[in-house]
Amino acid sequence: MRRRALLTIFVVLLLIGAYGAYVVSYPKYPEVDGCVNPFAVVKPMSKVQENWSKGHIFFKLATKKEFWKLAKPWDVDYSQVKIAKHSLEYNNERIVMLAMSIPLKDNKHIIALYEFSKPVEGIKTRMYLFSVNETYIETKALSTNGHVTMLNSCPHECTDSADCGILERCNTICCKRSPPNPDCVFWCCDLCSVACLGGPIPCLTCALALCPGCYYDLCRDCIEEGSRCEPVNIGP
Repeated sequence: MRRRALLTIFVVLLLIGAYGAYVVSYPKYPEVDGCVNPFAVVKPMSKVQENWSKGHIFFKLATKKEFWKLAKPWDVDYSQVKIAKHSLEYNNERIVMLAMSIPLKDNKHIIALYEFSKPVEGIKTRMYLFSVNETYIETKALSTNGHVTMLNSCPHECTDSADCGILERCNTICCKRSPPNPDCVFWCCDLCSVACLGGPIPCLTCALALCPGCYYDLCRDCIEEGSRCEPVNIGP
C-alpha cells in the first residue's frame, strides 16, 4: 500500500515537473488579427487516423497550458477521443496538421485542437470549446496561439467598419451553428457517415478530427451571427 502511494506521488510530481518545464519553454507566437479560418486556405492531401494510448493523450493535454483554461484533463472522455494527422498543401508547400477531437464526460462539450507544423495565416495552434445539444452547436471559447478568448455571449458591436475606431474593421462571427448535416458529412467525409447516425456528439467528434474542413466550411449552417470591431493588420 505504501509502495503504491509513493508511486502515485512520483507520477504526480513527474507530471507537474513536465508541465512546468513545458510552460517555461512554451513558444511565443504573435496574436492573429481578425477572424482567420485556416481551413479555408489549405488544400487537404491525405490523412491518417492515430491510435494513441490514454496516457499519451493525457500527457499531451496536461502540457497544453491553454487547455487548462477550457477544461481539466480528468474531465475528458478518453475512450471517445479522435486523433488524425493531416497532410496539407499551403502556399505550394506540404505541411502537417495534428487534429484532436476531445469530448468531455458531461456529454455536452467538445474541445477541438489543431496544431500546424508551420503557421497558416499566422496560426500555429487553434483550439475551440463547443457546447453541443440536439438543436445547435455554440462556440464557448476560442484559443489561437495560446491566447484564449471566452465567448460568454454573442457580440453585436458593429454593422460595418464605419461603426469601429481608427485602424479597426467590422468582422462577422458565427456564434451558434447547426449540428453537422449527416447527408453532407456522408458526401464530404465517408469516414464519419456511421458516427453521424449516432447523433450530434459522435458526428461532431468524428468530423472535427478526421474531416475538419467539412465542418468548418461546408456541413453546417450559422444560426446566430454576431460582429466585432477588430484591429487591422498593417504590418509588412
